[in-house]
Amino acid sequence: TAIGFVVGSVVVAVIGTNTAVLWLLLPLAVLFAGIAPSVISFTAGQAAFTLTLLILFNIIQPAGWHLGLVRVEDVALGCGVSLAVGLLFWPRGAGAALRRALAEAYADAVHYLHGAVTFGMFCCDFGAPTPTAPTDEAARSAAASRRLDDAFRTYLAERGPKPVPLAEITSLVTGAAAVRLAADAVLDMWQRDQRQAEGDRTAARSELLATSALVRDWYDELATSLADRGEVPAPLEQDTVADGRFVAAVRHDLLDRDGNATATAVRMIWTGDHLDAARRMQAALVEPARATTDPRVLSPLAGIRPWRHARATAPQT
Repeated sequence: TAIGFVVGSVVVAVIGTNTAVLWLLLPLAVLFAGIAPSVISFTAGQAAFTLTLLILFNIIQPAGWHLGLVRVEDVALGCGVSLAVGLLFWPRGAGAALRRALAEAYADAVHYLHGAVTFGMFCCDFGAPTPTAPTDEAARSAAASRRLDDAFRTYLAERGPKPVPLAEITSLVTGAAAVRLAADAVLDMWQRDQRQAEGDRTAARSELLATSALVRDWYDELATSLADRGEVPAPLEQDTVADGRFVAAVRHDLLDRDGNATATAVRMIWTGDHLDAARRMQAALVEPARATTDPRVLSPLAGIRPWRHARATAPQT
């Protein structure tokens, strides 16, 4: 704009307010302003546009080079206001908001999964208190998933370089959705049949609850590392000893008189499989999480609220 002002001022100083000459120059200025951004550069296009405005307004109401100065002032004020509004409304950038949304989504999803497993372990069990379905955890996880979707869309639409490969960011986003869907599946499976459960599930329940707690703690650590740029935990190894105890418990306590698996045994096995799927997925999330927590990428500005406080105060819908 400043370059166009200088060139336009020279033109106006030479030509003055001779409207006939200005009319002859106007089509050329318009043509140059139209093709300059694509042929030369954006800067050349802005300079040509300022020159066009100077010529056009001097035809309408001759005022000399002062019109160019008004144009420079307008652009400077617009840039200043845009910068101030941008800092007030979006001080962190989409990358930092995406990291925090990922942390919230994983934390809420894994707590929902643990709540669904706990509900299933005590559902329809004789002598156990009637469990409460984790509806609050489900609502929080769904709300966090929607916020993550919004943050991911904003990150994709934001201009500027993307230091983390899109495939790795997508892996983290879909991983949070997979944990939530596993919780949905476990909850739906145990809510379908409210009949009295067959057999003694005490031993199998203990194994599944212990496994669920380990999975929950790992994803909590992952969420903390995403939010605080901490060290990403190593994936959990398969515990063959615990798996053996679980299989023995199901075979011993949850078979009918004919030696066939009961409905309770089948649901127990499927619950264990969903937990194992969440555990196996950890290996695919470690490297993308480490790339995302690199201090050189997705950097927030200072003064951001702690993510745990933001989770507590974020709207649930």
